[in-house]
Amino acid sequence: MAVTARSALEAYPQRYFDAWNQRDPSIALEVIHPKVHWTDPLLPEPLTDHEGAGGFFGGAWTGFPDIRFEAVGAPLVDEQHARVACAWMMTGTHLGEFPAGVPASNASFSIPGADVWEVDSEGRAVSVHAFYDSIALLRAIGIA
Repeated sequence: MAVTARSALEAYPQRYFDAWNQRDPSIALEVIHPKVHWTDPLLPEPLTDHEGAGGFFGGAWTGFPDIRFEAVGAPLVDEQHARVACAWMMTGTHLGEFPAGVPASNASFSIPGADVWEVDSEGRAVSVHAFYDSIALLRAIGIA
């Protein structure tokens, strides 16, 4: 069966979640375009390159070494604009410093959210827009 643009877009969220869950920077960066535009509620500014994306992955894995993303429902695909969205559940335990300067609280969390990605022809996100309640996350780990 040939891979279509639609099937590649439908598969992207699981590839992205797997990249997060494997905690390997080289695998994680394979699903991200080198000149990505990545927004996240915890970021003061968008990430714009692999250096920033790698730092974000690394910081999250340091603070939450057991962080996991699981898809909730099927992805929504906009083939015409090469976009895909998927709801997720993020779980983990605050076992390391995160954000910078904040020591581990050993508190666990389970936070729902969703991402919207624009994906290039090579299967890499050129844009990532994460949506979740960052205050709920900070409260869950005892910061807010």
